[in-house]
Amino acid sequence: MYLSARARLILEQLLISQLPVSIKKVSEELNVSERTIRRDMKEVEDTLLAYDLKIKKEQGKIILIGTEKEKQNFRWYFMDLSYNEYSPEERQQKILKALLKEDGGLKLVGLANDLNVTVSTISNDLTKLEEWLPDSVQVERRRGLGVFLKGSETQKRNLMSEVFTQQFPNYQLLKFFQEKSRSELTSEWMEDRLLNLVDESLLWKVEGKIREWREENPNVVSDEAYLNLVVHIAIVVERILEGHFVQAYRSDESLEDYPEFQLAKQLLAEILEMEEEAVPDGEATYVTLYLRGAKPRTADEQFIENEDMQVVILANKIINQVEKELGQNLPKDQLLKGLVSHLKPTLRRLKQGMRIYNPLLESIKNDYSELFTMIRRIFDQIYKGAIAPDEEIGYLVLHFGSVILQLESENEFSGLVVCASGIGTSRMLVTRLHQRVPQLKHLNTVSLFELPRTIAEKKVDIIISTIDLGNVDFEYFLVSPILTEQELAQIEMFLRNKGTTYQKRIPKEEQKSQLTLLEASNYLEEQQIYSGVVLSILKNFKYGKLAEQVGTIEDVIRAICTQLLEKDPEIEVEILVNALYGEGKWSGFGIPDTKIGMFHARDESIKQPFFQLFSLEQPILIKSMDDSKLLVDKLVLLLAPEKFSQQGLEVLSFISANFVDNEELCHLLEYSSVDEVSSYFVEQLLHYLDDRRKKDDCVKERRYCVE
Repeated sequence: MYLSARARLILEQLLISQLPVSIKKVSEELNVSERTIRRDMKEVEDTLLAYDLKIKKEQGKIILIGTEKEKQNFRWYFMDLSYNEYSPEERQQKILKALLKEDGGLKLVGLANDLNVTVSTISNDLTKLEEWLPDSVQVERRRGLGVFLKGSETQKRNLMSEVFTQQFPNYQLLKFFQEKSRSELTSEWMEDRLLNLVDESLLWKVEGKIREWREENPNVVSDEAYLNLVVHIAIVVERILEGHFVQAYRSDESLEDYPEFQLAKQLLAEILEMEEEAVPDGEATYVTLYLRGAKPRTADEQFIENEDMQVVILANKIINQVEKELGQNLPKDQLLKGLVSHLKPTLRRLKQGMRIYNPLLESIKNDYSELFTMIRRIFDQIYKGAIAPDEEIGYLVLHFGSVILQLESENEFSGLVVCASGIGTSRMLVTRLHQRVPQLKHLNTVSLFELPRTIAEKKVDIIISTIDLGNVDFEYFLVSPILTEQELAQIEMFLRNKGTTYQKRIPKEEQKSQLTLLEASNYLEEQQIYSGVVLSILKNFKYGKLAEQVGTIEDVIRAICTQLLEKDPEIEVEILVNALYGEGKWSGFGIPDTKIGMFHARDESIKQPFFQLFSLEQPILIKSMDDSKLLVDKLVLLLAPEKFSQQGLEVLSFISANFVDNEELCHLLEYSSVDEVSSYFVEQLLHYLDDRRKKDDCVKERRYCVE
């Protein structure tokens, strides 16, 4: 069956929206009149009829009517529809793909014939394409020779990955890589989606190697990061086979010392069937960036590298500024975890000039226009490095948007999660739902066998499944195990527009009875670990002055480490100095807008956590977070054992966050006595323990919501 480009674009709008779609808005997006859209609706309605779906028209708006199951069936059918014309955007994508693949010039007449349009149309498409391309890439037109794409090899690869991702979203790629789904996707559909950017057999080969590595190293990368690695490495190998190399990739840091560099060489050598020594260092460095960017980071994994500390401080500064402008307090713990996990790869991409695709960008700009403008302005003010593209800002807006919606909404909803991928997957799915859709207070996981009985026994507001439930008499959301951003947005929109509120609560007596002996023991042991870490830090705390005048930064660090001997005589000073500064390492930075420098390290020679403060007789210059020089007269020292508990790392992260945008503390360090400063940190740490206990008690009381 053939479908016109406009009819297909209208269907896409209807399929991704849970709310009525304005005909006027659709006409504006497609740059045609409302009358034209109304005329195209006949083709749309005829297409939907075979799938028991209808269009409801009311007050200038249209909405797709049917069960979620019927809509999902049509989505898979929709992906296989052929069409007899291209939209302008699709033509431009195909032109860009051709330019990326062709080293020589492309003739306008040839492109026009291939796409069945006039030369004038192709010329206009090229003009539109130039507006979209980054400044570093240009379309060059040479009379008699054709059209060329001018840009570096890395820039062309970034564009190829972006085009690939636009044509082949992660949820479709995941479906493609599932064994049972290979026969369901035709070669024609695959070839169209791959756009000849990557050979299909090569894509399978790369995916196989990445899958083997991932299975040997569980919990190393998320599903989404794994898919992105497959795409990027497949493009790297395709370009190498075509004779295009990255001989020397510029980076602000030496990546050869990281274990990912050797892994990159090994993976490329196996895929290309060559010796590791033959893999160009430039290519290995390029892949190393993606391997490092794919590593998941959570707030509990901070305090590992200098970069982690800077990300925590940047995230805290953004949160504090947003709170000031909104005039309300936000749930910092929840926000910090999400922002830290996203900002670390974001900063790496910005430093290396790497781009990212955000399929929700337009929706984010429309739904959160004021918040988007605010986050863009705040990020640009705080981060002094490269300008972040809108795609990166869009993801940051999602983090803030979700917690703001949580504060605005008092509704509580119940739901069921049906998952056949194992306990780990189902719990991960439930955890992500709780984090991103906090209105889902009451969420249970059930098996397919238990589902009918559970629905009959209790009322639920939403059912979310990772498996096709077949012909059922209730609506549900069919999602991928990785739960994409688009799926989360649809679930959130569904709940926002749901009129009922689930208010059922289990009596406290019943909640208490559900806490098992093992759970009670684990709960108390965790509280003991937090208390033990705080006790150890307070015992080792010191606020002193370096009276002697020292020369270099290394001399300052050595003087500070020497004073640690008062608390722990067994400390090996030179090993510690080397951990903080030696062999080209730099584990310190200045905190912007303060006169405070922070040095931190984890090392096997450190046996217990340390938090100490030092006042300098003479200020010294050290590098700030934005690579500028900062004059500091106070130094913070944070040390932890190499193998330290996650609870301990969390306490140290809390301490480091205390120095961000804290005018009270800066004033205290400048004008108060040693006893007053000590009392301040005692109070802060005891308050932290109290808050920690309250939060854990709340989680304990809500545990009945997730089985």
